[in-house]
Amino acid sequence: MHYDVTPPVLREPLVRALLIMLVAISALLLTQMVWTVVIQFGDLILLFVFAWVISFLLEPVVGGLQRWLPRAAAVLLVYSTLLIALTSSVVLLVPVLVSQTQTAAERLPELDNLFRRFADSVADGLATRGVTLADYTGQLVSPLAAIGPWIVANAVTLATATATILTQVLLTLILSLYFMFDGARLGQKFVAAFPSKRRDEVAYFVVSVNRAFTAFLRGQIIQAGVYGLGIAFIMIGAGLPFAALASVLGGISIFIPFLGPVLGTVVPIVIALIADAGKAWLVALLTIGLNTIVINVVAPKVMSREIGLSPVLVLAAVIIGARVGGPWGALFGIPIAAVISTMISFYQLNVADREQQVVEMTRVEAEPPDDTDSAEESSAVRAIT
Repeated sequence: MHYDVTPPVLREPLVRALLIMLVAISALLLTQMVWTVVIQFGDLILLFVFAWVISFLLEPVVGGLQRWLPRAAAVLLVYSTLLIALTSSVVLLVPVLVSQTQTAAERLPELDNLFRRFADSVADGLATRGVTLADYTGQLVSPLAAIGPWIVANAVTLATATATILTQVLLTLILSLYFMFDGARLGQKFVAAFPSKRRDEVAYFVVSVNRAFTAFLRGQIIQAGVYGLGIAFIMIGAGLPFAALASVLGGISIFIPFLGPVLGTVVPIVIALIADAGKAWLVALLTIGLNTIVINVVAPKVMSREIGLSPVLVLAAVIIGARVGGPWGALFGIPIAAVISTMISFYQLNVADREQQVVEMTRVEAEPPDDTDSAEESSAVRAIT
């Protein structure tokens, strides 16, 4: 026989509603306090997040090398190769980018004049048909004339900012190296800190986060790389300068969620107009074709695991993420939304289906830990080793 031990006062609907409201208000206040702390240390937190992401992106490479090398040797080999590649890219690419940026900025007034002539010709054509347009051309294109001198004058500042970013990248790589060596032990301690009844659920959450972020970021990086190389070939094939500038900016643009395809198309076309307006139409056609192939063919294939979000949720994740966390929020909003969606689906299952999901998600081929609590930790602890 079941006895209701709830105090009589808590059975009143009004009291229960008030309690729910108090809990909700307390949760909102706690969230606001935590978010304030996060904002204060946002740059440091972002540094650790990127280090964690890099370690997960490189984990498959390290795992493949472990067939022939010990883990420590495999990790050092991968990071040494990555460091050499980054250093070589900086030494070879940064001076070229600075030079091409200065030259392109000096030509921006020519693009300003081109747009003015085009707008005037359109206005004259409409005027012959009795349609009169207000002269907004100067207001629309005058910023182009101001951007060029600013870029030229601040080239040294931009180079200094680039050096600062590279220093942060180096620090991030060092932190990710520590994550690579010690991440499994930290993960075990994190899961083991929860009650034994909740460890499998926590492990499921951790694995979901790993899969969502790894699949999303690896896919974005591959798309950006393919698109950047494609833009470089288009610019070189058309015999135009600024190939390095166009490819780097195009690759960075395509990396931006949702808005990337548009920016990745516009940026190379604008650079082509600066270089040679007569060949811009060819670059535009080839860029649109490349964009279509990358977004509709390459993107679905490079995702090791699908994010599983509808376009509406993707747009909502980008907008909300940008509102909450700025550009980084827009970038990481999609995998965060994917994790939330996965966990909501998980808790909608019955107990038996949840257990099956945990087994499928956390199944690994590693040996269980020798610790005496290994039976309680079950697959939860092994999931993140």
